[in-house]
Amino acid sequence: MTVAGVSWRAVTDSAEGLRDHFRRALGADPIGAYRDWFRAQEELGERGDAALARALADDLWALLPALSFGAAEERARFFHNAAVFYGSPGPAADLVRSRDAFAVALEHFAADDESGWRARALHNLATALSNLGSSRGELAESVTLFQEALRWRTAEREIARGVTLHNLGLARRRLAELDPEHAPEHLEESARALREAVAIRDRHGLAEGRALSERHLAVSLALLAGQPR
Repeated sequence: MTVAGVSWRAVTDSAEGLRDHFRRALGADPIGAYRDWFRAQEELGERGDAALARALADDLWALLPALSFGAAEERARFFHNAAVFYGSPGPAADLVRSRDAFAVALEHFAADDESGWRARALHNLATALSNLGSSRGELAESVTLFQEALRWRTAEREIARGVTLHNLGLARRRLAELDPEHAPEHLEESARALREAVAIRDRHGLAEGRALSERHLAVSLALLAGQPR
């Protein structure tokens, strides 16, 4: 693997050397360097080097405010991608950072009704909250954001709608755990979302995705069946 034109092996002899390399590379070419930075994160994950993965993530966060982009759209997409990274499970997961980065992206895409970037950002913020949130309020917010994304991801954008419905089903199930008083309602809505996701993925011949939604639907239905009547 190469990292922004430099061999991975040439910069892994020293953790500080790797960090210095990416500080320079991101400062010079944020978009190009981020692709290599992300690949480095993946490889560090495979190697189990959580400390270095977190250090690189800290460096990126410190650099973000000063990074230069050719256009506002590029900056918004970059912050979106960084937000997805921080909002994903892993050694550098950080919901606060993810929220802050998504806020930058969503501010830019607030008036976007055509390209789908606003719906994508809403979906991914909702996913971050579903993955990393630990309170009833955070999971309820996740559900609300998924529902907002679905207002753009209509039947005309059915494959993307299926992805959001699948994730909404998972969020509703997590919300049932954190809001046991209303668990039956949440589990019914989880099953409803997953059923629609199954139907969409079946219509489009997405066998792997359909099977995944079917497995999660079975889990939600089993939990619903176990609720007191």
